Order: sequence, then structure tokens, then C-alpha cells
Amino acid sequence: MGDAGRVEGTLSLKDIQKKVSAGASYRKMIAAKEAGKPICVAGAGVPNEVMHAMEVHAIFPESLAAVAAGIGKAGPFFDAARDRGYTNTVCSYTRCGLGISWTNQSAFGPIPEPDLFITDVSFCCLHLNWWTYLEDHFKKPTYYVDMPPTDNPDDPVYIDYYENQLLGMVNFIEANTKCRFNQQRVDDAVKYSDLAGHYWKKIMDLRRNRPSPMSFRNLAGQILPLVTALGDKDTSDFYEALYHSHVEDVKEGKTPCKDGEKHRLIWNGIPIWHHLQIINYFEDKGANFVWEPYTSLNWGNKDKARLDLSRPFRALAEKYTNILHNRPIESRFKYFDQAIKDYGVDGLVMFSNRSCRTMTIGQQELVDLVRERHGIPVLIFEGDQADPEGFGWDDARTRIDGFIEVLEARKKR
Repeated sequence: MGDAGRVEGTLSLKDIQKKVSAGASYRKMIAAKEAGKPICVAGAGVPNEVMHAMEVHAIFPESLAAVAAGIGKAGPFFDAARDRGYTNTVCSYTRCGLGISWTNQSAFGPIPEPDLFITDVSFCCLHLNWWTYLEDHFKKPTYYVDMPPTDNPDDPVYIDYYENQLLGMVNFIEANTKCRFNQQRVDDAVKYSDLAGHYWKKIMDLRRNRPSPMSFRNLAGQILPLVTALGDKDTSDFYEALYHSHVEDVKEGKTPCKDGEKHRLIWNGIPIWHHLQIINYFEDKGANFVWEPYTSLNWGNKDKARLDLSRPFRALAEKYTNILHNRPIESRFKYFDQAIKDYGVDGLVMFSNRSCRTMTIGQQELVDLVRERHGIPVLIFEGDQADPEGFGWDDARTRIDGFIEVLEARKKR
């Protein structure tokens, strides 16, 4: 293959990564506004493929909040929310995201005033209120993509309903902008989305190797284009190059663990963005995260390896309705049960996130099922995904040390 990370006919990983970084995304937004393209504030569960195909530039406040928290620049946005009466009992993504919108600022600089708003109403239980506040504040057209909660997202009638919601989103964009539907652009967007998701899934499968070459901390950052830039060829190029780079890492036996991989873990929940060094601390102790629902089941192509390109809107409907909280606890546990066996997992770390109810509902039931079926040690952290208030780094390290001792004791049996 030549240089690691290089795919024949494409840029090297280092080159293509510059095109999909958070900073590059910000620059693309500014360029889109200067070119007269509409700016849309969108919820994280809204298909960017449709907006990209219609030349609408989407801003995802949840991603901006995660990035701001990860680089320690979320404080001013929390302050803006606090000044408006929002306490830390409200989701930190919501508070930070609203602060970003109200101040027209991000961690990278000013944000242009948006032209329209689109969100789902069930991917996150707060999206409906969140986007209603935005609609009231900016007085701009808003579209709510309905995806009712269900225990069976595979029901064809349910998928039909959501597919029609996406077609309604196309009509909404056409009614409120100069953008027009173009079938070829939609086909291309879904093709590139499929490729990006396909290579991401292959990356997740590489983690079955011993040692797994990936660091969950790096993956948490590398997932950004899967949230904000699906449909863009740069995104599919990036994940193709990233996959080939990791194939080389597997051949060389690389691991993020300082003294070798001794323990293989699952992380359940959103990353703790304000203390990502917690992942490095595990790795320094020889514990490597090899599977997470957040990376493996929330983004990419999920259960199906490929999207049906002959029916682009149907493919998107099947993909976006297939979310973990649309399944009962027993069905969610099947993923954990299989991953523990397939990835050779020694322990489970659960992040009980006081912000994201959707992610934390049912965690205790999952813990009970995992302990009953596999008997592996479980460590539970409590805190918030983006707001560091109340999270004790010293206490976290002490608890990790104790957890590692338990894992090591089990290895000696």
C-alpha cells in the first residue's frame, strides 16, 4: 500500500484529516455563508446527507458543545445559559448549545446567524423544547422530524413513516430557501455516507484483534465527521484512509496501552468530554477500551454493513430509526452479550450521565444482566458529559485504581 494511511488514488490520512477536522468544519461553514448558502442549526439525529445534497450547511450544536468541553472552552456558553436561568439540572449539551446559539460564538470563533432550524423530536428527549426555544429566539423557520419512540424500529410501517418525514424535510427546505432537490446529489450523498459508515464499521471490527490498536480517546474525536459531515466525499475518503492506517497498526501490534494491553473493556455512555484524560489513565494501567455502543451502534452503518443505494431515502430511514433507545432492554443487552464474547471483554465501565437520560435509562438493568451472564467486574462513574462541575479527578483515579486491582486479581486466578 505504500505509506501507512495512504489509499491508492487518494490523499494520505494526514492530508485528508485536515479536511474533516473541527477547525476545517468551521472554515467550511464560513465559506458556505459567504457563498450565500443557507445555514441550518440541526439536531444530531437529523440526516446530514439530505442537507448536504441540497447544499444546506448544517451546524450541530451538540458537536460544538462536545468540542468546546473537550478543549476547555465551554465556560462562556454555560454562563450565557445560566444568565437566562438554566441551572445544571438541565442537560449540558442543551445549555452549552443554547449558549453557543445565543452568543453566535463557538470555540473557534463567531457563528453566522442561521437561516433555518431542523431537529428530530425523539433522538433526544430535550430536542423538542431546545429547538422551540431557538425558534422563539430567532423567529426562523423550523422543521421537526417526528420519530415516535418504539420497541420495534424494524417495523416496515414505522420506517415508512420516518421516510415520509425525510421527504417532508426536503419540501421544508425548498419552501424556505432557494435550494432545490436534485436526485443525483442525493444519490451521491448516500453513496459517500454508505462508504464512510462501511469503513467505520470495519474499523470497529479491527478492535477484535489482540492487542486492539485503537484508543477510545482518539476514536471519540475521529467520530466527528460521522455526525456533522455525512454525504461529503471528504468524509468517506477520511474513513477509508483511517481504516487502512489501522490495518497497518494491527500488523505492527500497536496498542495505546503504555506497557501492553492487559485488560479489555467496554465503555457504556457518551465520553466524558471535559476529562478525556480518564481514558489515557486506563490505558496507562494496561486497560484498553475495545467496544462502546456510542461508537459502534450510534453512528456509521450500525447493524447493516451497507446501505441500499437503490432506495436512498429508505436507506436513510432504516439507518436513522435504528437507534439503541428504540429497543427494549433485552434487545440492547444482546449487543453487550455478543460484544463481550466477540471482543474478549474483561470488564465494563458505565458512565451514569446526569445530562443524557436517553443514554442512562436502563443502565442498572444492563449491569444486572451483564453480571448475571458473564460475571465480569463493573465500574460505574457518575457525572456530566460536558459540564465538569462536581466531577472529581482524584476520586476518579482512586476508583480506577481499585477497579484495575480487581481485574488483575481475576487474571491471577
